[in-house]
Amino acid sequence: MTLKQYFTIMGFATILGWVAWIFVVFNVDPYLDTGLGFLFFFLTLGFALIGTCSIIIYSLTSVFSKKTVATFRVVQRSFLYGTGIAISLVTLLSLQGKGILNLWNTLIFFGILVFLFLFKLSLHIAHAKKTPVQFID
Repeated sequence: MTLKQYFTIMGFATILGWVAWIFVVFNVDPYLDTGLGFLFFFLTLGFALIGTCSIIIYSLTSVFSKKTVATFRVVQRSFLYGTGIAISLVTLLSLQGKGILNLWNTLIFFGILVFLFLFKLSLHIAHAKKTPVQFID
């Protein structure tokens, strides 16, 4: 898949996600809903945010990055970060919608995100320090 095909598919899917989210917002009555409308609301918002964040992060990375990295790595990283941002935003919004988001929940949530980021960073550093096994004849 070329970069142009990726952006075409991702852009179309993102636009479709935003259209679906707007459709849910205008056609689902939250007071008469049994829970399925909220599920569609958060799913469509999540998919729309994944596409939007991925495209924005890729664009910013390709413009401001000084390193030469393979394009598929930049696309992979931007999709991963876009998915993480979208899941974080949808989770915070759902907690706010249920009325249980307060300062402590927010601090715990961001603490977990920082912990996961540092864990991923430590795995990356440990993998980079690993030296290949050399056999002596």
